[in-house]
Amino acid sequence: MIGQMIFSLLLLGAIFGAAFNLEVVELGIASNLNALMIVLGGTLAATLMAYPAKKMLWTLQLVKKSFGSREEVAWTIETLVNLARIFRKGGIRALEQQGNSLPSGMIKTGVELITYHYNREKIDQIIHKEALCIYGQYETAHKILINMARLAPALGLAGTIINLIRIFDHIQNPQSLIGYMAIALLSTFYGVVLANLCFVPLSNKLKEFMDQDELRMELIQEGILDLYDQEHPRAIKYKLETLSGAMATPHRSDLRPQLVLVSPHDYPKGAQA
Repeated sequence: MIGQMIFSLLLLGAIFGAAFNLEVVELGIASNLNALMIVLGGTLAATLMAYPAKKMLWTLQLVKKSFGSREEVAWTIETLVNLARIFRKGGIRALEQQGNSLPSGMIKTGVELITYHYNREKIDQIIHKEALCIYGQYETAHKILINMARLAPALGLAGTIINLIRIFDHIQNPQSLIGYMAIALLSTFYGVVLANLCFVPLSNKLKEFMDQDELRMELIQEGILDLYDQEHPRAIKYKLETLSGAMATPHRSDLRPQLVLVSPHDYPKGAQA
C-alpha cells in the first residue's frame, strides 16, 4: 500500500507538472486531452492514494455485474426449490452431487454445510457472516464511486486555476491565451460531466444492485435453513416468493432487521456472491 501511495503521488506530480508546462495554443484535441488528463487522471491517482488497486478493480467488476443481474432473485428461488426437491427425493447424497455443480457462492456454501452435517445454528451463523462480508465489499465499492464523484469537480477546478495562472505569462499576446482559456473551461466542464453523468449514476446503479443482492442473500439464508429442515418444496417456494415481495417494498427495512456492516478489514479477501 505504501508503494501504491508513492506511485499515486508521483503520478499526481507528473499530471500537474505536465499541466503547468504543456503548451496549447488553440481549442482542439490537445486542449481536450490536457483537461481530461487533469480531471480523470487526477481523480484516479487521488483514489489510488485512498484505496488499494484490488478494491478499485473489484469495483469495476461489481459495476459491470450490476448491469446484468435482473433475474438473480428468481433464479435463486428456483434453485433453492429445486434443491429441496432433490433432497426430499434422493437424500443427502443426491443433494451433495447437485451441490457440486452449483456456481461458487452462498447457495453452494449452504449446501456443503448441510452435507457436512453442521447443525442448524452453525449453518445460520456461517451464512450470515458470509453475507456481511459480501455486503461490506459492496459498501466499499459504493464509497469509492462516491469519492470519485466528489473528486472530479475539485480536479476540474484545479485545472481551471492552473490554466488561469498560466494566462498571466501570456497576457501580452492575446492569441496565445486561447489554448489556456480552453483548457480552463474544459477542465470545469469535464469535472462536472464526469461527476454527475458518470460516477453518480454508476454509484446509484450499484446501490440498486446492493439492495437487490441484500434481498437475494436473505432469501438464500432462509432457503438454506428450510432446506436443512427438509420442508416441502412448495412451502419453500411460497415462503421465499412472499418474502421477496415483502422485502422489495419501499419500507422493507421496517419488516426485518438490516444487515450489520463490518469493517472492510474484517472480511476475507475474494468473498463473492
